[in-house]
Amino acid sequence: MAPSSDPSTAIAEATLLRGRNSVVSPQESLGRALQGTSVPASSAADASRVEVTLCRSASELAATLQHGASLSLGAGPLPIPMLQARQQFFESLRTTVFSVSLVVQARRVVQALEVLDPALIATVELPADAAALDAFVARFGDSYVSSLRLGGELQGVYTFFAQTRQEARQVEQAFGGALAVSGFGLGPELQRKASEVARSTGVNSSFRVAVRGLGSPPALTTPEELEAFARGFGAMTLDRPELLALETRGYETVPELRPLFAPVAANRVLFTGDQFGAGLLRQHQRLKEIANQCDWVESTYGLYGQEQDASLAINRRQLDRDRDAIRDRMRAYAASASSPLVAPTLNSLNTGSPRLNVQLANGELMGGGGGEAFGFAAGFVERATAVQQRMRLERVGLRAGGRIDQIRLTYRYGASALGAAEQRQEVHGQAGGSDLGEMQLGAGVGIERIEAKTGTRVDRLILTSSDGQSLGGGGDRGNRTLLWERAANEVVLGFSGRAGSELDALQAVVAAFGPLTWEPVLEAEDP
Repeated sequence: MAPSSDPSTAIAEATLLRGRNSVVSPQESLGRALQGTSVPASSAADASRVEVTLCRSASELAATLQHGASLSLGAGPLPIPMLQARQQFFESLRTTVFSVSLVVQARRVVQALEVLDPALIATVELPADAAALDAFVARFGDSYVSSLRLGGELQGVYTFFAQTRQEARQVEQAFGGALAVSGFGLGPELQRKASEVARSTGVNSSFRVAVRGLGSPPALTTPEELEAFARGFGAMTLDRPELLALETRGYETVPELRPLFAPVAANRVLFTGDQFGAGLLRQHQRLKEIANQCDWVESTYGLYGQEQDASLAINRRQLDRDRDAIRDRMRAYAASASSPLVAPTLNSLNTGSPRLNVQLANGELMGGGGGEAFGFAAGFVERATAVQQRMRLERVGLRAGGRIDQIRLTYRYGASALGAAEQRQEVHGQAGGSDLGEMQLGAGVGIERIEAKTGTRVDRLILTSSDGQSLGGGGDRGNRTLLWERAANEVVLGFSGRAGSELDALQAVVAAFGPLTWEPVLEAEDP
């Protein structure tokens, strides 16, 4: 083939029939052992369109992001790893075992090619023995690129980080089956539904976008921007088309190599899987998903100033051993692709994924029944899942004279459909008395001690933080005294109460962290 000045054609010519390794260094383009005829490939899937898909597992998510390529099994195209840019985007989502993802995609293919009649290049010798076969794989890979698609795409992903399969089912059910039956289109309904699901299920969520095929893609930070860009994507000029999808076939599909490649093909199935089950590459990804959940749990403990659960370190060590065992098999395949390999036992899958065990309770009521009621997290976070949504008290301010006139509460939480930390500020009571200032509660810092004198109102209130700050004042008219000190596993998440011109009542909302629970991972749920 003569060199081409067209960028798309040049990419195609440099990629088709190139060797690929399905297990080791999947992004590396290896030598070309084959020759063949490249022809246009036609597919209804290549039409420019916008799709919205609900993915119930990371396998479904990976297949959706690469347009189904990872689900090709059997004698047809191999389940190849993702292209590098898409792999990086997939990993940036930090999916966990029970994550559910809503994917918005706009795709436009400018060139699609496939190879006919591949045959060994005359100057490439047939491997004569096992050593020569290993050398062939080292030079040309275990497969070759049989077809490709070039163009551009937009991918936006809402990830709902369910901690258990029950929470994952709740997320699916919250979408009401509409995606499975008729699908959602872009527009206010999609944005509204994603936000509603995050709020109603109490599952933490994030939103990320990737754009390919444009030299200067816009920074899309909101679902509204995503919607407008996706609607016009099909009409855009793609000034930097990229590889959107590859299909590879094992060299055993080439007639002259078929009898030689059987041992390599058998080892490759150990890693890539087949119609009977997931391979080690998918299992390695699942172990990474467990590690992502462990990271989230650890960071949540740190956020609330809690000592890490002992089971995390123990199960982390087993997780590391299992991941090392898979990497050992990968290294063995790289050293000799034809030598028989045996799958390791992965005990971490039986141990499973950690789940927070947190119970919320109300502290002792201070004050009486006057004023208007205000609730904890009312209207913006589900109380029962406040910790899962990473809600914490970030700042407290007071005004007081003879009684406590006002309490100011600032909460930070991270459960929006955009995955960004948000603030909620509340003021209860009026501007009487003097401003006593504010207490800043950084990550890992909470209220350690609450002292109060109360009667029909909150007469005196003193708050002490775990880093030694003190805030408080008021008078001594109350006839009841309260003293609360935090237990090691407790966190004050915030307050509810009643207020009018003064602070009539106050009640702490306390989260108690219990031992983690671990939910086994079932292969049948994500083949």
